[in-house]
Amino acid sequence: MSLGDSGDGIVRAGEPFGIANEFTGVQVRKVWTKQGERLELTVPRSGYRILLDAMQLEIVAAQDPERFTELFAIRLDAHDGVKP
Repeated sequence: MSLGDSGDGIVRAGEPFGIANEFTGVQVRKVWTKQGERLELTVPRSGYRILLDAMQLEIVAAQDPERFTELFAIRLDAHDGVKP
């Protein structure tokens, strides 16, 4: 477990683990900030990173799988006929 303030409010972080497939890979770890616990998701290849709190994760978990298909289409700029 790493310690210290990294400049973004993280004061402590758990060990990361990875999830990957043939298209991408994501590192996940639990972090503690001054505002509470968060889940940190990092995509090393692109540099994307986000911290999500429990309420944000609840919203993600409540989505239908079709919503993610719509988000993929938007992200890939293939959203003709797809309504977000």
